[in-house]
Amino acid sequence: MLDNLTGVKDIRECLPYFRMLFDAIQIGLIIADPGGELVYYNAAQSEIDRLRPEEALGRKMCEVYNFTPDSSPAMRVLRTGISIVNQVHSYRTRNGRLINASCTIYPLRNDAGGLLGVICYSQSYTTLAMQFQNVQKDKSLRSEAGVAHQTGLKESRYSFASLIGSNRALLEAVELARLVAGNSSAVMLVGETGVGKEIFAQSIHYGSPRAEHPYTAINCSAVPEALLEGILFGTVKGAFTGAMNKPGLFEVSDKGSVFLDEIDSMPVSLQSKLLRVLQEKRIRRVGDSRERVVDVRIISAVGRNPADLLKSGCLRPDFYYRLGVIKIFLPPLRERMEDLPLLVKHFLAKFSANQERQEPFVTSEAMSLLYAHDWPGNVRELEHVIEASISVIGQSLTLEAAHLRSACPDIAFNALDVPCAEPLAEAGAQKESCGRLSAVRREAEALAVINALRSSAGNRSMAARLLGISPQLMYYKMKQHRLKAGDYAPKI
Repeated sequence: MLDNLTGVKDIRECLPYFRMLFDAIQIGLIIADPGGELVYYNAAQSEIDRLRPEEALGRKMCEVYNFTPDSSPAMRVLRTGISIVNQVHSYRTRNGRLINASCTIYPLRNDAGGLLGVICYSQSYTTLAMQFQNVQKDKSLRSEAGVAHQTGLKESRYSFASLIGSNRALLEAVELARLVAGNSSAVMLVGETGVGKEIFAQSIHYGSPRAEHPYTAINCSAVPEALLEGILFGTVKGAFTGAMNKPGLFEVSDKGSVFLDEIDSMPVSLQSKLLRVLQEKRIRRVGDSRERVVDVRIISAVGRNPADLLKSGCLRPDFYYRLGVIKIFLPPLRERMEDLPLLVKHFLAKFSANQERQEPFVTSEAMSLLYAHDWPGNVRELEHVIEASISVIGQSLTLEAAHLRSACPDIAFNALDVPCAEPLAEAGAQKESCGRLSAVRREAEALAVINALRSSAGNRSMAARLLGISPQLMYYKMKQHRLKAGDYAPKI
């Protein structure tokens, strides 16, 4: 998000634009300037460290934690410029609290390559382990419909009604998910990050006969191998130093569902153990000789093509075929741009209500920027863009292109080839009119699109290349001018 900051000389300049997003992140987040002084410290990090923000902000990294300038991972990233990804560190805070956390640290640079500081993401595995291992198989807990024990994911409850859009591929995925919700077959969700795999997983669980039983989600890439096995299968006292008699997720979720996100990040050695659960419905706690019968539906998710995962060895073939009894492919946002207005409208209503303000009107120029973007982060990225934009428009009743650029300076919005998109909504009696000149421009644009379709024999991608625009923008332009690719295909 902050890898390349155009024109920024001091990281403090950017914080007002990102503070709302950073404050909402459920994992610890710290930002320090090139001298190691903490300039941002979120609530999740405060909870991990048991420090008040005022005890950390404005202090040097080595004053807040018991590192020396040489031993501090963050200071090392500042010196070398080399990122640290998912490394577990043990350290003490200035009040003596011992922390075991997985940390990811990136250097922050501007467009000229100047070092602005570092950003550190942390997750305490002591807290994580306790969160799961202390959950007992309590009948009263299970009777609370909708209780979701999760890690690394925002706790919420979704249903099929939460899935917004009219795209054909999306509707087919929703229909398949509805059909399989009634049985207990293993489901694999395939889709890029941010497409809504968590929403599909919860929808399947809460739309199934298991809805009154626990739904548990865990991100397999966020937990070290040694800890992941204990969390999934449970432990017995004496299995290792500090081990206690604790049930794992499969026991806790008996008769319910377990969502294993980023399952391709699970070590192959652990995949073989999980395969036994899939085949025989039995688990064995770490260090135990006794087997326990469990009835759990497994919903998994991967972010890459399954064929590539098999070829690279990230997934065992037998494990994959057991997990992917039913595979549901979720389309990325760039392939369903017709849903963009619906999604923008939904997020505008959501965040306007959160801030108790009137929902703003989105100008045609702002919509053009949204249509022209490739959305590598998919619907999640769009949600964050709308949330950030709402936070910077103040009391304005209009969300303009300038607000999008100001709220999200890390996104290279480019709408030079989108002269006039339709506005999302109208504010009262005020209606935007492009005038006679715009009418002429629209007519010329429609003719250009038609000529490109004719030259490409109705091939939309080729027509987009001829016009020098993106395929998703081509789709929008065809929809705007009521053109169909099939009308320009050769007739046999």
